[in-house]
Amino acid sequence: MSGDQRWVCAGWLILLAAALLSASHWPIYPYFVDSYYHLSVIEGFRAAGGPVLQAVWEAAPEGRPHLYPPLFHLLFLPARMAGIPAITLARFWTWASFPLLLLLVWFVFRRLTTPRLAALTLIALVTPYSFFLGSINYVPATLTLIFAMGILLALARQRWLAGGLLLALVFWTHAGFSWLLTLSLILFGLFSREHRKTAWICAGIGILGGSPWLLHLARQTSHFKFAPRGEERFIELSILPLTLAFFGAVLAWKKGGIYRFWLALALGFLPMLAGYRFRFFAAQGLFPLLLLTGIALDWAAGRLLRGKGLAAALAAMALLAPTLHTSPAGSKMVWADTTGAVLSGAVTPAYRGTGNPLYHTRLISPLVKAVQAHTQRDELIFCNLPYLGIMLGVLSDRASSSPLLREMGDSPQADQIHPARLVIWVKDPSGSPTLEMQGIVLQHHLRPLGETELAYLFLNPYGEGKRRAPRAVCPWWLALGAFGLVFGWAVRDLRRPA
Repeated sequence: MSGDQRWVCAGWLILLAAALLSASHWPIYPYFVDSYYHLSVIEGFRAAGGPVLQAVWEAAPEGRPHLYPPLFHLLFLPARMAGIPAITLARFWTWASFPLLLLLVWFVFRRLTTPRLAALTLIALVTPYSFFLGSINYVPATLTLIFAMGILLALARQRWLAGGLLLALVFWTHAGFSWLLTLSLILFGLFSREHRKTAWICAGIGILGGSPWLLHLARQTSHFKFAPRGEERFIELSILPLTLAFFGAVLAWKKGGIYRFWLALALGFLPMLAGYRFRFFAAQGLFPLLLLTGIALDWAAGRLLRGKGLAAALAAMALLAPTLHTSPAGSKMVWADTTGAVLSGAVTPAYRGTGNPLYHTRLISPLVKAVQAHTQRDELIFCNLPYLGIMLGVLSDRASSSPLLREMGDSPQADQIHPARLVIWVKDPSGSPTLEMQGIVLQHHLRPLGETELAYLFLNPYGEGKRRAPRAVCPWWLALGAFGLVFGWAVRDLRRPA
């Protein structure tokens, strides 16, 4: 085989290995907590028959304005309406997100660069285990990176309409990354005179296309508040890829043209450091830096290493590269903290909250059965751990009186307990009833129903709150069809002959 053919084979092997290794963990997906929030939104859309502007599945019975863009949830709504179990949907998007992102990078980079650079970029992307976890946990954000690859292709082909339409879809997918990509386009216009007009028109069309949702958000600014994120106490630094990314940034600037978009993305994502520092270094913020790492690896493959030496160096990085973990407890270096090493079972990963499933059949099933046995479908539940409350609500078809998104503020706990028919109190690690729980029981005259391995259950005799029926803005098929037309229009423009 020629050199290019070997790199093409290497790229496809990486994609296949990523898909299979990720699939091997299907029984314990989804990890972390975000998937259950998205499932709750999908359930809300299903009950309403389409997208809604008022979330009544949390902070019930009043609910609160729904401020998460609807596209991701609409994509999976038909499957849920067809009867596919919620947990199966969450497992599917957890598995599919990482291989799909790699596939789009491979598809676009092979068309814009060389098979060698495309394959080496895949190696960079599959190296940090933290990036894998970020990709499968924060799936709507990962979807925006997939759209970003389409925008990159549109910029290279000078297709401002396609790029703008794809950016508009990003605005309907993720509120934060839409602005980060817009900033990246503005910076790229400054970096490349050749692509300036296309980049800036893309940004304008994207903002215009997302304006209805932006107007909805602007009307709800009073609901926002700053909420410290516990994850910001932890930082993960993938030492080798980050070091190579600095060299890649210099090389991208020297190459000029479309390569400077890699650099524009890295700079455009820097605002994440203000409130999402963990996700900048360990999730989607790492994406453009890993793209720059690919450029550095490509330079090394052409100038420094060849043959077996190159293969050994790449294998060592992809399997043995270290990560520096910092937390309030101190710092530590973890070796072989890579996607391939962890997913293959070769090493035990460093503990991360984002790397563990919240769903355990032995712990959750008894609670779901208790919720269904002691409440009617229109009655409310409260849990002192809001994420668990949302999970139980999804799995038992109930609404939760506790709010989930802290960025929108929390009502007093007493106000959350008052309308709930069933109160679920997660046990203290010691297993003993806490003074706080005992005070809540006395204050609200709660009646003990029993306990499971995970929590105590109480009946609230005064909990008379009822779940409200959500109102759809439009039928789900109309909204999804409109987004499908926009996407199809963008693809048609991309495929148009030069």
